Amino acid sequence: MSVEPEELKSKFAALKTLQDVADLLEVDQAHLKYHLYISPRSTRYTIFEIPKRSGGTRKITAPVTALKIIQRKLNQVLQHVYYDKRRPSVHSFIPNHSILTNAGKHLGRKWVLNLDLKDFFPSITFPRVIGLFKKKPYEIPAPAATVLAQICCFEDKLPQGAPTSPIVSNMLCAKLDNELGRLARKHKCKYTRYADDITLSTCNYDFSRDGLVRCLA
Repeated sequence: MSVEPEELKSKFAALKTLQDVADLLEVDQAHLKYHLYISPRSTRYTIFEIPKRSGGTRKITAPVTALKIIQRKLNQVLQHVYYDKRRPSVHSFIPNHSILTNAGKHLGRKWVLNLDLKDFFPSITFPRVIGLFKKKPYEIPAPAATVLAQICCFEDKLPQGAPTSPIVSNMLCAKLDNELGRLARKHKCKYTRYADDITLSTCNYDFSRDGLVRCLA
């Protein structure tokens, strides 16, 4: 997509219909409708498993090429839409940020607590994605919000393996990041998040691991 970021954000804010979404993504409306409503659901994604570093396997749900192109275009738009609203505590799926920059925020801290959110992507459901786009700060009308959610979701949840899933998860976690960041500051802790990994740390010598847990209670 050759459109400037500010124009992309402006077009996103003005979305109202399926046609508007098609125009934003520079795809033919009939092409978009085919891949969302007509093509057999069983042919839209390829499902396979990969080993997890911690043991076991992780299910990957990867879109077929045509749908992947549509999702990549939407991902580009959402990256620009989210960028100005991002929180410094977020290190996942952000340019110039990584698991290393996330860990670097906690170097030299006396106490460090790392938590893993279970079933991170599958727990983000179709209604939650529609709600994300319909509510503040985006406030996209329901017809367009529904189309955006249909592009992003498969079998009523966010598929791990789709180009749009990482940025949508960041957008949905904005409230979580705000609240945990505020709570951490209240208890003199530092909070960061990398995808489904939440990290809290402190240099308070009167603190303990149990104290960090209580910070989240």
